[in-house]
Amino acid sequence: MAFHQSTIQEREQAQAFTVYIPAALQSELEGLRPDTRHTLVGELFRLAAQSARERGLLPRFGPVTLEFMLAGCDVTLELDAASSRLTLVALRDGWH
Repeated sequence: MAFHQSTIQEREQAQAFTVYIPAALQSELEGLRPDTRHTLVGELFRLAAQSARERGLLPRFGPVTLEFMLAGCDVTLELDAASSRLTLVALRDGWH
């Protein structure tokens, strides 16, 4: 039985995070300068990979909101460890 539980825990820890960009924000993302868009998307996937690796350090209940400035954009993300999802919630290009 302990082996079975260990296998389940390892499988849960190995589950990758999904990066979700809602349709309403896709046009804003596409409207960014190519280098800014590339930097932002790269950072989203880097954060998702890091979250998957550090899953045990993340809050288990409820999503966490992350707000930061990246490549001239105000970015708001929602990190939901229980759902293994990183969602882009808001994006505002500070250059325009």
